[in-house]
Amino acid sequence: MYHVTGTGLTAVLLYIISYLFYRINYFSFQFHKRFWNAILALAFLFTAAAGIFMALQISYKWDLPFVKTILKWHVEFGIGLAFTGIFHFIWHLSYFRKIFERAQNIDQSQEIQPLTSSEIRLNLFIIGLVSSSVQLLLLREMLNISGGYELVTGIFLGSWLIGSSIGATLAGSSKLIDIKKINLIFSLTPVFSIAMMFFLARMFLNTGETPSFLVNLVYTFLVLLPFCITSGFTFVKLISVARSGNDFTPGKSFSIETVGGVVSGILISFLTSGILNAYQLLLLTIILSVSYVLLHYYLVNPGFKLAARIVIFILATFLILTSPDLLFRKILIPGITVTHSEDTPYGNITYGVYHGEKSTYYNQRLLTYDFDVVEREENIHYAMLQSASPEKVVLISGTLKTQLPEIMKYPVKEIIYIERDPALTKNWTEPADIPAVKLSVINSDAFRYIRRANGLVDVVILSVPPPSTLQLNRYYTTEFFRAVKGKLNEGGIFMCSPGPGNDYFNKESVNLYSSIYNSLSSVFSNVKPVMGNKLYFIASDKELSVSFCVLTEMKKISNVYVSP
Repeated sequence: MYHVTGTGLTAVLLYIISYLFYRINYFSFQFHKRFWNAILALAFLFTAAAGIFMALQISYKWDLPFVKTILKWHVEFGIGLAFTGIFHFIWHLSYFRKIFERAQNIDQSQEIQPLTSSEIRLNLFIIGLVSSSVQLLLLREMLNISGGYELVTGIFLGSWLIGSSIGATLAGSSKLIDIKKINLIFSLTPVFSIAMMFFLARMFLNTGETPSFLVNLVYTFLVLLPFCITSGFTFVKLISVARSGNDFTPGKSFSIETVGGVVSGILISFLTSGILNAYQLLLLTIILSVSYVLLHYYLVNPGFKLAARIVIFILATFLILTSPDLLFRKILIPGITVTHSEDTPYGNITYGVYHGEKSTYYNQRLLTYDFDVVEREENIHYAMLQSASPEKVVLISGTLKTQLPEIMKYPVKEIIYIERDPALTKNWTEPADIPAVKLSVINSDAFRYIRRANGLVDVVILSVPPPSTLQLNRYYTTEFFRAVKGKLNEGGIFMCSPGPGNDYFNKESVNLYSSIYNSLSSVFSNVKPVMGNKLYFIASDKELSVSFCVLTEMKKISNVYVSP
C-alpha cells in the first residue's frame, strides 16, 4: 500500500512548519528556499536512482533482491518529489507574473532586551525543566507506539541532539532577538510535535505494529524536529542575552539549565509512577511554560495577572481531575471505545470495548479480550496435557483472569504467577467458582525469580511477548532455559511462544526460531514445535506428544478448542 495522502500531507505540514519558522525570523527566506531545494534534489536523486535499478532488473533480468523494497520507497519519494516540486513552482511564480519586485527585508532594528540576573536564571531553569519534561514524556510515548525495543531510545536521543544542534546553529545567524517572542514560540511548539506524533502514527503505522528501523528513524526525527529546533534556538539566544548584559558565562548558563532538567527528571519519575498519566503531564508542562511567558513578559497590569493565574489554576485543576488521556488513546487505537487508561513505571494499560467485547491493551498492543478461547486454551493446555499430574505450576506473564480457569482443570495445588507490572494484577479478583488453591502473585523480574527461588515445580509456562527487545530476549536464551530446567521436577514441562503461527516463515523468522529451538534442544532432551494460533515450543526430558485430542479425552478435560 502506498501512502499518497499521508506522504503528501506530511510534506505540506513540514513545509508549513518551515514557513512559520521563517515568518517568525528563525531564519531567512533564502535559507527556507535552500532547505526545500535540497529536499527537492534529494527526492529527485533517490527517485531517479530507484527507477534506474527497476529498469535494469526488468530489461536485463537482473536478480536484485532489494528492488521490491526500493519500489515502495521509489513511489513514496516520488509523491514527496511532486509536492516539493509544487512548492518550488510557487516560489518562482514571480519570475512569470512580476508581482514581487523587492525582496523582503528583515527588521534589524531590534535591540537585545535587558534582563536582570534573577530573570535570566529563572528563564534558563524553566527552559531546562520544560525541555527535559517534554523529552522524557515523548520518549515514553514513542517507545509505546513503536514497540518498545531499545534501539528506539538511541534513535530518539540522536534525533533530539541533531534537532537541537540545528536550532542552535540557526540561532547564531538569526536576527530574531525578541526574548518574549522566543519564549512564547518555545512554549507552544510541543503542541506541533505532539500533533506530528499522532498524525504520522495514524497515517503510516498500524495499531500494534512494530515499525522497521528506517521507519522509526524518519518518524522519530520528524516528530521531534519542531520542538528540538526551538529548544536549541531558545537556549543559545538566552546565553547571548546573559553574556551581553549580565556577564554570565556559557558554563554557568548551562549549569542552571541542567538543574532544571534534573528537577524535571525527578518530578516525571515520581508523577508517572501511577499518579498522573503521560498526556496529563504533557499538557500541564505546556500550560506551565505558557503561563511563565505570559506572567513574566506579556501581562503587566496586576488585574490581568490575577485573572490569568485564576484561569491557569482552573485549567490545571481540570486536567488533573479529568482524564484527557482517554481522547489521545482513542486517536492512537482507532475503532475502540476507550474506557480507562493508566500509565505505570513499566508502560501504559488501556481498557476498551469493541462491539461489546472488553479488551485490554498494553503499550498499544492487544493483551487480552473476553472471547479469547483459542489463545487461552492453547497457551495452557499444550503444556499442561504433557504432565501426568501437575500439582505446582509457574505462569510467567499472560492474563491470569482467563488462564487461571484453564489451569484449574487439572489437579493443581499451587500456582505461582509472575508479572513485573503490579498494575496488571492489582484489580484482579479470584472468581468464586475456582476451587481453593494456593496462589502466589509475584511482581518481580521472572528471570531473577526463576534463578533464585527455592522449590521445584511441574510446569513452567512462559507467556511473555516474542523476543523483540533486549529485555524480552533474555527469556529465550540458553541461560534462561537452563535456569528453568533447574526449577523443574524430573520430567517437568516448559513451554514458550516465540512468535505468531504463520503458514509460511520468511528467512529472518526461520533464523530466529531455529536459534531458539536449538537453544532449547541444548538444554532439554525433547523439544516439540507446535503450530497453533501462535508457534509453541514444548520442552522436557520426558517423551512428549502432540496428540492433544487423545490427551484431552484420556484426562477428561472439557475444552472448547483444544479438544476432540
